Amino acid sequence: MTLLRPSAPAAASAARHAALAILFGAGLALGFFARSATAQVPDSLRFRFEAGASGDLTNERFYESFDDTSFRRTTVDSPERRYAGVMLAGFDAARQGGTTWYQLINELSVGNRLTRDALGFLWRSDVTPEDRLLADPRFEYRRDRTLGRDLEEWRASAGLRWRRSFLESFRVLELGLRGESMRSSGEGAEFVLDRDAGSFAAALEQAGLSGPEWRAGYRFTTRMFPDSTVRDHFEHGWEGRLRADPASIWAWQVETSGERRVTIDFAPTSRDNFWQERGELEVERRGDGLWGFRGRLEGEALQYDLQDSTLYFNYQTLRLTAGPRLGGLDTWSVWIAPRVELLRSAWSPGEEYVEPALALELETLFAHAWWSVTPAAGWREYGDDPLAEQQGLTSLRSSYGFVELAAFGDQPIGGGVRLRLLANARLEAHEDDSQDASSLYFSLDVRKIF
Repeated sequence: MTLLRPSAPAAASAARHAALAILFGAGLALGFFARSATAQVPDSLRFRFEAGASGDLTNERFYESFDDTSFRRTTVDSPERRYAGVMLAGFDAARQGGTTWYQLINELSVGNRLTRDALGFLWRSDVTPEDRLLADPRFEYRRDRTLGRDLEEWRASAGLRWRRSFLESFRVLELGLRGESMRSSGEGAEFVLDRDAGSFAAALEQAGLSGPEWRAGYRFTTRMFPDSTVRDHFEHGWEGRLRADPASIWAWQVETSGERRVTIDFAPTSRDNFWQERGELEVERRGDGLWGFRGRLEGEALQYDLQDSTLYFNYQTLRLTAGPRLGGLDTWSVWIAPRVELLRSAWSPGEEYVEPALALELETLFAHAWWSVTPAAGWREYGDDPLAEQQGLTSLRSSYGFVELAAFGDQPIGGGVRLRLLANARLEAHEDDSQDASSLYFSLDVRKIF
């Protein structure tokens, strides 16, 4: 059971608004300074200022609940339009012959439903030719009034890393510490638990100058939840990567990562007691002509210490994507990418599926513009649900066909104006037509870079 704390007092709310005013003021001051500063300084100093507008359009149509009289699912639509004015201001500088570098960036977005301000600082110093220190404190405020909420969130994080380079072997040892804190209030805060986290990480990597490139890392994280009595936990995590020799005709890369999470106190739910593993193998042949080949194999597995058949059940997923790739002069490419995805779960067979699909990835990078468009179509076939059949119920999962389109664009228009576009649309046609669904997300950002 999760216990919620009482709402924050008025003094804390006033302090949050005061801090927000400081962040907004810092953004405005940086913007003014970036446009008006002309003083020359040693080494290098570069100011940035961007201003413009953004707009988002989202809509999801799905079936959320059952009507009490007809016992059929009810349709839910959630259309929403968001627009905002955006501003980015800051500077970066290099000192002491480039051995010290730092950057301060404030990004502000004020809109009809979502207001956000993020202030970030990056600092890097080469203490010796072999030793480098890096720090990255960051603060963010959000007020989210989408989907009927009025949620305020404060986030703060800071990390410190030390990198030791062994020049003769081209290896690097990295040690790091990081702390994070998040607080929320308002309508919807009951679904976003406050939390504090601290972590330690270590990694060893090998540059691929004369052979394969690799990296192996470990991290330990502790998270505490003031709003909850059962969510406190610690987590062990790992990462590994091995990449082919850059001179090889065949480019390949193997990656793995995962976590082991355990609650500090006994928890009646298994949500935070699990093992999770991920792995990926990607292979690409670099042909001299237009045609090549790319293949990708991805897998993921989750095992709970105590599982059930409804919420916290073990599963394994596998996805294989492979096909010919057409490209020229590193400015455009087309990947004809058939794929198949499988999910297996012994405790919840009603969630199992096989999904064959065909995707076409089109990408172009030319004249400082980057566009990527990926249409796809496929069929998801769910397995039988023995539990529902035993109880004489209809399975909650219905096999369906789908079409989807994902697009991203970053396009300079001229006069220092840049357009960024992000879109995703999906349409599902189920065998049980009462479960038909669709979703749309469209975001457009246009800003002037001064």
